[in-house]
Amino acid sequence: MNPFTKALSDFKAQHSLRELQPYTHDGVFVRGDLGEQLLNLASNDYLGLQILWREHIAKFLQNASKEIAYLSSSSSRLLSGDFPIFSQLESLIASLYGKDCLLFNSGYHANVGMIGALGKLGKVLFLIDEYAHASVFDGIALSRAHFRRFAHNDMQALQELLAHYQSEYDMLIIVVEGLYSMDGDFAPIAELVALKKCYDNVYLYLDEAHSIGVCGDDGLGRAKELELSESIDFLILTFGKAISSVGACVVCHSEIKHYCVNTARSLIYSTALPPLNVAFSAYVFASLSQLAPYRIHLHNLSTKLKHKLVAYCQNSIVLGEAHILSIVVKSNERALKLAEHLRKRGIFAPAIRYPSVPKELARVRICLNAALQPTHIHMLLEAIQEANL
Repeated sequence: MNPFTKALSDFKAQHSLRELQPYTHDGVFVRGDLGEQLLNLASNDYLGLQILWREHIAKFLQNASKEIAYLSSSSSRLLSGDFPIFSQLESLIASLYGKDCLLFNSGYHANVGMIGALGKLGKVLFLIDEYAHASVFDGIALSRAHFRRFAHNDMQALQELLAHYQSEYDMLIIVVEGLYSMDGDFAPIAELVALKKCYDNVYLYLDEAHSIGVCGDDGLGRAKELELSESIDFLILTFGKAISSVGACVVCHSEIKHYCVNTARSLIYSTALPPLNVAFSAYVFASLSQLAPYRIHLHNLSTKLKHKLVAYCQNSIVLGEAHILSIVVKSNERALKLAEHLRKRGIFAPAIRYPSVPKELARVRICLNAALQPTHIHMLLEAIQEANL
């Protein structure tokens, strides 16, 4: 048996084999590989803009000027790919946060590039929440930076690490997420800021991939909602989820931006984003404050569903504090069975298994969006009741 066949056989035996799924979707429904129409509870388009904003999107495309109507930038930004719309979006985001801004091609590019660049600043230690995104750990691996994990949202464990290492390193960088994509819970940002302020050489790196667009009256994320964004040294915003576009950025001070332009390999060596997509991201950011009704509707759906799931799933753990909810059934096999049960009842909510989550914490994850209606929630709850969890 060759090494590839053996590896795939092992994945299958552990119920962790992944397969590409050729689905098409419109935000509310997804068409499966068998042609069936399924309620889509796997989309990260949290504000539902791809369906609720169809007229806005059509208008945007119709009015796109010749300066942005390019489907490829055809070059790195450091060569000939730096169209004016890039700096326009950066200036817009900078004005919203009172800092500077640097664009990346995706959240993955942002984390790998930023971690790699920051790791070159001398004696640097990253203190990373164990549930941080894989791209953070990939950035660590590529840069060979020093790091320590701490238990998820455990401020006591983090405090002990800070006290132990703060005198040994020039910089200690705490890496957390505003809203965690698997457990759906928030980072204790106020406590993190308070800890940071106890030391002169501690910095705070916050990834708001799943909270930008959704949190706060203006949709500018969890830190902004808590009026703590000024205390965040590296604020990562991703555009491929609630912003319904593509790309990402870091919000930081100008000196940090200029440093990363010279050192972030994922920026330097990547063809820049298509100008049309960058322009659409700018269009959405300029409109975020007007999307409060979508955020309120999403919050109401999430609150109702969480309450009902806790009542219905007596023998399972229900996680989530916002629009990302999970039913933890422990084993990979049980998670696959629950996902298949839901699929047979017209619902697409994939199983999330090890290694995406720790062993024996496999789950079905439910991602809500503002295009869903109470009838869709009722449909899901009926299927959950039948599953006898």
